[in-house]
Amino acid sequence: MLAWIMALIMTLVFVSGITGMSTTPAPSTAQYAADNISDDDEWESFHSEAYAEHSEAFTALFNGYETRWAKNGRLMIRNGDSGPYKFVKRGQ
Repeated sequence: MLAWIMALIMTLVFVSGITGMSTTPAPSTAQYAADNISDDDEWESFHSEAYAEHSEAFTALFNGYETRWAKNGRLMIRNGDSGPYKFVKRGQ
């Protein structure tokens, strides 16, 4: 029953997204040409800003955990390099 309700809701959301009107106009090619920035330059700028803002936080988070595989094939994780390992929950 729940699956049917979810399927109906998702269908209605999907159909309304296709037929719905956008409130903001789509950008024209003239607006892109006025910027004089190529796609490669724009992605390079985006990457450098994202890396500069989050690289230290990501490195600290990444180095803060240690993982290993248990004999039964499940992944185990622990915080730092001391303390007990805990099983990682499986996605459902």
